[in-house]
Amino acid sequence: MTARFRLAVFAVCVGGWTAIASEPIAAGIGDVRHEPPAPKPGATVLVTATVAKGVQKPMLQLQAVAPGKYIRKTDAEYEKGWDVLPMHDDGKDGDATAGDGVFSVRVPAAYQKHRWLLRYRVTASDGAGKAVRVPAATAASPNFAWWCDAGPTAWSGSRQPGKVAAVTYSTDFLGTLQSLHLIARGEDVGKSQWDGNFHKQKQQGTLVYRGLVYDHIHFSNRGQGSAHIAGKNKWGLKFNGRQVPLVDHDGVPFPVAFNSLNLNPGQSTPYLPIHRGITGLDEVLCFRAYRLAGVPSPAATWVQWRVVTDASEVIAKDQYAGDLWGVYVAVGDMEPKLLGDKRLADGLTVSTQSGVKHTPKRMTKEDAPKEWEKFLGGMRSNPKEEWWRKNLDLPAYYSFHALNRLLGNVDLRPDGNHGYYRHPDGRWAPIPWDMDMTFVPRHHQPGHIDAVRCLSHPAIAVEYRNRAREILDLFAGDATDGGGQVGQLVSDLAAALTPKTFAVDWPRLDEARWNHHPRINPKGAYFTNPATGDHFGGRWTRTLASTDFAGFREYLVDFCTDSRPVKKYAPNDGDARGYGWGYLAHEAADDKIPATPTVVRPKADAFAFVASEFASAAGGKAAALEWRVGRVGQRGWYELAPHWQTETAAGRAAEVPSDVFVGKGEYRVRARWRDATGRCGHWSKPVELRVR
Repeated sequence: MTARFRLAVFAVCVGGWTAIASEPIAAGIGDVRHEPPAPKPGATVLVTATVAKGVQKPMLQLQAVAPGKYIRKTDAEYEKGWDVLPMHDDGKDGDATAGDGVFSVRVPAAYQKHRWLLRYRVTASDGAGKAVRVPAATAASPNFAWWCDAGPTAWSGSRQPGKVAAVTYSTDFLGTLQSLHLIARGEDVGKSQWDGNFHKQKQQGTLVYRGLVYDHIHFSNRGQGSAHIAGKNKWGLKFNGRQVPLVDHDGVPFPVAFNSLNLNPGQSTPYLPIHRGITGLDEVLCFRAYRLAGVPSPAATWVQWRVVTDASEVIAKDQYAGDLWGVYVAVGDMEPKLLGDKRLADGLTVSTQSGVKHTPKRMTKEDAPKEWEKFLGGMRSNPKEEWWRKNLDLPAYYSFHALNRLLGNVDLRPDGNHGYYRHPDGRWAPIPWDMDMTFVPRHHQPGHIDAVRCLSHPAIAVEYRNRAREILDLFAGDATDGGGQVGQLVSDLAAALTPKTFAVDWPRLDEARWNHHPRINPKGAYFTNPATGDHFGGRWTRTLASTDFAGFREYLVDFCTDSRPVKKYAPNDGDARGYGWGYLAHEAADDKIPATPTVVRPKADAFAFVASEFASAAGGKAAALEWRVGRVGQRGWYELAPHWQTETAAGRAAEVPSDVFVGKGEYRVRARWRDATGRCGHWSKPVELRVR
């Protein structure tokens, strides 16, 4: 495969990524490539460029940047130290065909050293004798580049140096989680992460992802009050006009490329680090759950963050130095293209804290904040039910509010930690954000947003309670690892951090890297068990079944399911066992709903199903019988995700099309009654079908 530079986009080619430059090509020079795209130490690299007739003396200029000696684009040294290698079109020494206009040069193997950045550009003289250069000196990235990497070096660290023996994490283990490299000056990283005088100031660096180089990007710290105090802090990466095609922790590409990225430390807020050691499982789980429920939600995954600022990759006498910075949660911005598993329509997005995040093409930047203020003012004016139905994406809001209860999203408030996406039809949907204070069984911030006012209308409140019961039935009713609900989602996600066949895992590595780091605050908080939290709603104690990542896994599932031995739940009761389930059940309660039906499959060789008759203790009248089929039994199949649904106004039977059951796995057929007031009962217990 070749790294190829031509136009202002990125594209996928068979066998890997083809990099395409974001800068215009100078007259007479184009189609610049290097091969291999990510060379190993000691390899020769072939650079080629197509040169038009009349353009003379093409030369390759090469700048070798040693680890620990990063050169910014704005440094005076940037224009110094470029080696010059003549390019040729004679059919020799790597040049494919003589006289075809494609000039070539082999970069000697001596240049390829582990962790070195190799920048290059092509110069020549045009027909008038004028010097031309590709990329242009004025371009955002005035050079092409490759990164030489032999793979990660084994790393050793102790969770408590001097008291607990160090553990070695092998090269093979380090290869189990995708890496993201930042090459930068050590002083710039220090200012960005730990010096409040440089709050959110952009620093210059180079990003390397999946072997490709994105040079001259910008990085900064992120966050508000806790921006610099945690030690392991948040990062913001801006790709300077480039689009980076990211994949998730399972290697699945996100639908579109990213032009920026947020890195979260994944260790619980430093103010109340009660879940430190959870390694971002709470955050990734929350974002994924919102998406499954149809709420526009940022993309989220894990990366192994490596920051190259020193000559040595690993420093034996200092486990807190070197490239490895541990595990971070990578979160996309509030851009419509990144808020769903499929690209959403171009629409306005707004953060309640920082304002407009994305302006659609059909709207001016002046009109965008006006649209937001109009919607915000409307919500706060006690509008009628019709206004809410016209202006708020009610199904998305129902799911958002219900999951906030189930997931214990206690840091949510009207003026922060969420945003909104405006559909092209004018309806607004909430966007979750900042999920590092979740799974808490105490009140803290209000726990709701301005849109909660819609629930003051009885018909809307009925619809919300219907959805709340549905989420209890389809997402919080099965705690098992393969049950297609929250237990399986937690299991599927946690697998990325606990790769099979290894005696070590990523949460323990992150603990060793940060638990007693000189800058961490507080020290020694990883996997504390029990741990005490003092939230605004009162003190409570978090207890894990085991003092490790598996303990956190179990804690999350127990929080979201009916796990409390004594079935007594109340908001703000401080008991994490089943708290989320209990809170949502409290809000979903309605003594006028229809009875839960029973579903049978009369013939095992047919896809016909029959539900029991409508019944209502409140004397309600039947309006419709709803049917659904959910998929489970495979990694990534969750019952909450819509697969097939229908409803009938008369009768108790349903014929499900056979193509609904295409694909190996398990399928769950359920039914529920809806009465004339719009109230829905619980979904029935499923009839399960297995396709082999």
